[in-house]
Amino acid sequence: MPTPLEFQAAGLYDPDEHADVGRLELLTWLDEQGFTIEEMQVGLVTDALGAMAGDRRLVPGERLDRGTAISRSALAPDDFDRYVTAFGFAPIQGSPEGEVGFTEAEIAALNAVGVLASMFSPEAATGLMRVLGSALGRIAEAAVSLFLADVESPHLLSGSNEDVLAHKVYEAVGLVDGLAMHLDPILRRQMLQAIERTRRTTIGMTDRFQYRYAIGFVDLVGFTALSQNMDAPELASFLGTFEGRAHDVATQEGARVVKLIGDEVMFVATDASAACRAGRALIDAFSDVGDGVLPRGGMAYGNVVLRGGDYYGPVVNLASRLVDEAVPLEMLVTEDLVEAAPSCVFMPAGRRMVKGFPEPITVLSIGPDDRRC
Repeated sequence: MPTPLEFQAAGLYDPDEHADVGRLELLTWLDEQGFTIEEMQVGLVTDALGAMAGDRRLVPGERLDRGTAISRSALAPDDFDRYVTAFGFAPIQGSPEGEVGFTEAEIAALNAVGVLASMFSPEAATGLMRVLGSALGRIAEAAVSLFLADVESPHLLSGSNEDVLAHKVYEAVGLVDGLAMHLDPILRRQMLQAIERTRRTTIGMTDRFQYRYAIGFVDLVGFTALSQNMDAPELASFLGTFEGRAHDVATQEGARVVKLIGDEVMFVATDASAACRAGRALIDAFSDVGDGVLPRGGMAYGNVVLRGGDYYGPVVNLASRLVDEAVPLEMLVTEDLVEAAPSCVFMPAGRRMVKGFPEPITVLSIGPDDRRC
């Protein structure tokens, strides 16, 4: 084991500067984990000294160059490169110079995906991989940002001990171990729910590109101005509350949040009445934000193109545009949605010239206090 003097000679430790921050304890632990002084020096230069053990636990194994990885895979070079790009792989620490760097486990995963891809056309398979890569990337970003904001930031503000923080990083990474196995039943349920949604919304006997959905959008009027005066923690807290409340409210009413675009939420439902309940509930849920911020929304019903987990087409565009036509606390809906939700009560709201549509659109509204649906 290196002595404190050896750590000091390597530029890793200064007894005057690091006496009370746990640096020597951290270096000793890293040595016990098998890291060399040279590796610690690289970690110090890249500002990753405290994360080295966690990084290695997260993605263990040698980083192989592209040529070696392809030779150890069962994939053609073009397929290998296409899959890597679709999943969003980028160079990581420890990769050969100028290389993305692949582990044996990643090569095995790409092989498995290649078997799955053989069922579909190359274009469709690649599209699915892009969705998977994007979804997993978002999960990763959410997990990392949660740790940084909820664990690391309070630790640093309270007086940083490098050794304690490094152990917290290592323990947090350990939560990922075996996570895929536990997510398997959740993925299976989500897939079955998606299958059942498509069964309920299928159009005709042969069309498998369009499906009939109610599409809704709700945004917050006045939030842009309010956010200008928020600091980063306040903004993060507000958006976290907004996203969580939107998801829970929509789900409880039988709808599903597709995505959030800043202060706007997009949701869908296979049943028009459920969409109305969800839309009204979302308006109610955000009517108490305060500081002049109020919700408004738009909904439409009809045939949409379902691709990559998102929804496209004129019906989606119309629902989005109706948000701009609504006044605060108003949810505007189309005649098609009204016809599909006979148990709900609507109020005439006139005809509107909507951007992108050549003819005036007849719209109705559901008020935030209307419970008859």
